[in-house]
Amino acid sequence: MSLTTAILHDSSQRRHYGMSWEQKNLAEILSERESISHTMQSSLDEATDPWGVKVERVEIKDVRLPVQLQRAMAAEAEAAREARAKVIAAEGEMKASRALKEASDVMIESPAALQLRYLQTLNTISAEKNSTIIFPIPIDILAPFMGGHQRRMHPEKS
Repeated sequence: MSLTTAILHDSSQRRHYGMSWEQKNLAEILSERESISHTMQSSLDEATDPWGVKVERVEIKDVRLPVQLQRAMAAEAEAAREARAKVIAAEGEMKASRALKEASDVMIESPAALQLRYLQTLNTISAEKNSTIIFPIPIDILAPFMGGHQRRMHPEKS
């Protein structure tokens, strides 16, 4: 290939890639390398025909991107992955909250279900070999036992 043909090829390649960049993303350009090569071959063949040069084949083997563009694309891809991860996490939270709501609706209908769940939780805690187990007890259960204590603490309410 002569120097003139090489220069013409390079400028044609830049022109076609530049046109492609404006209209397509990198994945599309890479997947359509063959059609871009054919377009470039036609263009080069037309330009070199007056010189008596026939362009038989053009291949795009390697596409090099500037480091700054690579970094920008990597940052964009990372942001897209993080956005998808947040959406997936939010969907998981939504499903979990619906399941908890359904479970609470079932437990409201049956006080025994709540007691069984409470006992199951205590069983799980005891299996973990913790040294301290806290028993949450509703205050309204303790109210009859605290009657005398409240009168001593707040005599004006008696």
